[in-house]
Amino acid sequence: MEIHGTRFGVLEFNEDEIIVVEDGLLGFPLSKNFLLFPYGQDSSFFWLQSVDEVEIAFIVVNPFDFFADLEFAIEDSDAELLSLERGEDVEIFSLVTIPEGRPEEMRTNLAGPVVVNTVNRKGKQVLLKGFSPRQPLIPGDMKAKYLRETINTIGKKKAARRSRQDKKQSAQLAAAS
Repeated sequence: MEIHGTRFGVLEFNEDEIIVVEDGLLGFPLSKNFLLFPYGQDSSFFWLQSVDEVEIAFIVVNPFDFFADLEFAIEDSDAELLSLERGEDVEIFSLVTIPEGRPEEMRTNLAGPVVVNTVNRKGKQVLLKGFSPRQPLIPGDMKAKYLRETINTIGKKKAARRSRQDKKQSAQLAAAS
């Protein structure tokens, strides 16, 4: 199977890769079928791409990668709906918001994680009391370091791009001579 989208172009997938979220996600009731794939190589971030509405995709994380002492309790009714029998068959993802131009302010929704049964590929967004829907992913004391690293990375990429452009222009001038 495949879907054609503007963000990723053509995505090919097998039907057994689809995560079915029967109730949809909050605010997106028409999107019930999703694909989950890595944001990038060695990244803690993933894309949760709607199969039903290809223009809809969410950045998600496994919140336990960021919050080591985090504990969720899934209601028995939700576990039953997902046919969960063993803890090792569960994956939990939380949606991430990245404010434009301010990636150091990225947040995740711990109050509404998506719980997935990895065996039958059923998922459900559950609502949890006592958790923040806007939990910062980068602790305040690390934001300055993150900004410095981001600025350095951007500077290196720009310098490399300028170097490639300079070499290309030099080669073009030499060819024209």
